[in-house]
Amino acid sequence: MTSAVERYAQFMGSLSKETLPVITQYVVKDVLFRDPFNEVVGVDKMQKIFAHMYETMGEVRFEILHCAMDGATGLLHWRMASTLRGQPWEFDGMTKVEFNEEGLAVSHVDHWDAAREFYEHFPVIGWSLKAIRGKIAL
Repeated sequence: MTSAVERYAQFMGSLSKETLPVITQYVVKDVLFRDPFNEVVGVDKMQKIFAHMYETMGEVRFEILHCAMDGATGLLHWRMASTLRGQPWEFDGMTKVEFNEEGLAVSHVDHWDAAREFYEHFPVIGWSLKAIRGKIAL
């Protein structure tokens, strides 16, 4: 039998602009979605965030590296691959997913280092963040 997190991991690993509409089969209507840039409630708003990602970044792939489940909490370790400013862009992140009794996600919270993996790729802010990181690192 496939666990809720395994089912969700399969969906996230196949997520694309074309498969996005079936997200309603994996999350509740009032799902909480949070990532370093957004915090919204509602599957329609979650879909808009992913649709915007595909519109602005083109092809984006999520490779699920590992998943685990403890009670109603699932964890996904993933790698995202796309392009940023015309260059290949790849980084790892984690998602904490809370499931209800029916195996649907009630919350999806992404954790990844937006400073290092996103902002540092841009002039001025990137240079500043790298300088700050250098000053506080051992």
